[in-house]
Amino acid sequence: MIHTLTLNPAIDKLLFLPEFKKNITNRLQSDDASMGGKGTHVSMNLHNMGINNRAYGIAYGETGSKIIQMLEQYGIEVHFLQKPEKNSRTNYIIIEENGDCSTLASPGVSLDQDIIDEITARLIEELEPDDSLILSGDTSNCYDPCVYNYMLQKLKDKKIKIFLDASGPTLEKCLDASPFLIKPNQDELSQLCGKDLQTEADIVSAIESLSRCSIPIIAVSLGGDGSIVKYNDTIYRVIPPEVSVCNTIGCGDCFLSGMIYGIEKNYPIEKTLTIATAVSAATAESRFSVGFDPVRAKKLAGQVKITQLN
Repeated sequence: MIHTLTLNPAIDKLLFLPEFKKNITNRLQSDDASMGGKGTHVSMNLHNMGINNRAYGIAYGETGSKIIQMLEQYGIEVHFLQKPEKNSRTNYIIIEENGDCSTLASPGVSLDQDIIDEITARLIEELEPDDSLILSGDTSNCYDPCVYNYMLQKLKDKKIKIFLDASGPTLEKCLDASPFLIKPNQDELSQLCGKDLQTEADIVSAIESLSRCSIPIIAVSLGGDGSIVKYNDTIYRVIPPEVSVCNTIGCGDCFLSGMIYGIEKNYPIEKTLTIATAVSAATAESRFSVGFDPVRAKKLAGQVKITQLN
């Protein structure tokens, strides 16, 4: 069974306009609402690909109730903690006609040790050996931003497969737990290795320097330029198809979802990378921050290019 965890879920308010200009009144072309939070994005994308999963998280107040309702309406099995007080966050995403996106992110409800222990206890009780857990997204609202490491230590006896999408000190502290997959972008990998990574060779060298951590999959996102991915001892360069970008919000979450999907289906790594890249590209064409057109993704898969770098 696949499980996702979102410690700081949100509702994303999407604001569409031709061009955002400072110090004047900007008139919207349209607006919409979408699910926010990286873990919830993964849950919804996996469901879109036919993979059942459970979504864990913490929801507060009326906004939290709306988050749970949105997930349930999408067909997700929701195992959130629901608290009546306060309110989960709302983010505002400005999307311009040229595809530029600017996010105004609310901090969210502060999470103390007690609430982290409560959600961790639920995971310990409900997860089974060989299950997969996706730890993804913002933890800046936690008493300790490196709370994922704390949770991994509590969960280590469960023998579960960990997919980790985190950055900074959070990622660094979790490396020794040897997650199954990590997904830093180029800047995050630079920060992790303490080096300015400019070339593909620099990135490959940085990936190889993490071999001591025994992480089977290291997927380094290069944004619109694709990715460099290490699978066991082989490193691949993945070139995405060219698409007309509507917005880039959620593309990384969709790539991760595609990777999880391929791994769950026991596909060869090349097929898994192709699927992950195609669904991410299809998401970039969508006006929403989560979800994609499966028919379009299937067509784009034929345009993904993969080469081996070592």
